Amino acid sequence: MLTKEEYIKLYEKYIAGHCSAEELSQLQDYQDKFQLKETRWDERTMGDKAAVKARLYARLHKEMQTDKEDQPVYWQSMRKWLGYAAAAIILVIGGLYWSSVENVPKPFGEGSQAIVIEPGGDKAVLVLDDGTEVLLNELHLGNVTINGKVWANKAGEGELHYGAMSEEEIRYHTIRTPRGGQYQVTLADGTKIWLNASSSIRFPTAFIGTERLVEIEGEVFFDVQKDTGKPFVVKSDNQEITVLGTQFNVMAYPDEEGVKTSLIEGKVAVDIAGSSYMLKPGERSVYDKTKRQVTKETFDPEEILAWQEGYFMFNEESIEHVMRKIARWYDVEVEYKGNMKGKLFSGTVSRFGQVDEVLDMLELTGTVTFKIEGRRILVMG
Repeated sequence: MLTKEEYIKLYEKYIAGHCSAEELSQLQDYQDKFQLKETRWDERTMGDKAAVKARLYARLHKEMQTDKEDQPVYWQSMRKWLGYAAAAIILVIGGLYWSSVENVPKPFGEGSQAIVIEPGGDKAVLVLDDGTEVLLNELHLGNVTINGKVWANKAGEGELHYGAMSEEEIRYHTIRTPRGGQYQVTLADGTKIWLNASSSIRFPTAFIGTERLVEIEGEVFFDVQKDTGKPFVVKSDNQEITVLGTQFNVMAYPDEEGVKTSLIEGKVAVDIAGSSYMLKPGERSVYDKTKRQVTKETFDPEEILAWQEGYFMFNEESIEHVMRKIARWYDVEVEYKGNMKGKLFSGTVSRFGQVDEVLDMLELTGTVTFKIEGRRILVMG
């Protein structure tokens, strides 16, 4: 059976029209592989367990019986099940783990929405130290030349590489992703970074002196090139992180109640409000900006790697936190009506389906409903 990563790659190959007959057969076989298993259930926050199960099974049965007109039976099946992958590879809603290729694109709610809200993609702005702004997604592949000077290389769509530069050419650049954007950057020392939506990093075009200093906002994943003689320092909201060579993720959005630094491998020192905290792999620091308190906790690495690999992963998160992630990626506004207290969601859903596909999955729990008006989502409890 295909792994999740293999399935995603094969699905993308299918969308591009490059699948062989054997690969199409693999995708066809995958459609029947799903299982339902239970985890901890809290009826107060998750709703009636039997009712949720019934909705899930009814939804699956209905979609399996729906055929596309004017298509051969084989391609009806392929399109249906391959469409499912756009919304969920492994879905966990309200305590039910549903491992499936699930959900076909369709109008959301009672009627079709006037605007199709597409997912985000590879786009970012490069800001030079003189304020000049360059839309990276509009540049051709190859050297990035501005005012006759080569600053970097666009190695691929959504990927920028900086190389070695002479000391007199060093400048400070900023790369900023908008809502609905993501980007990958390789700094001059070989450190790789991934910017999530609505994030930024300010960095020198070359590193000199005794440390490698960058400043960030939003969510950024780092794979730091090791250099024992020159620590890598990351400044973000109310904290400073010092590493030599490691992989870690920092989430420091202004609209979030906390700043989270999650360590995947190696070790880091996190300085927050005058105190220092050492993290081991699998640990993260959480700075509560309201209480001005710091805690350490363990986490699932898949939760941190999820957004880079193309999916949302919710882990008993409030509906407000879930919707902030959705709002940043789909560039939408969110409003609430009703009581949202105690509504927790856990799940793994593709970031590359239309927004109504993700909302439809959350709605299956029976704890919330949604209404889409233009680029505004109304969440009703």
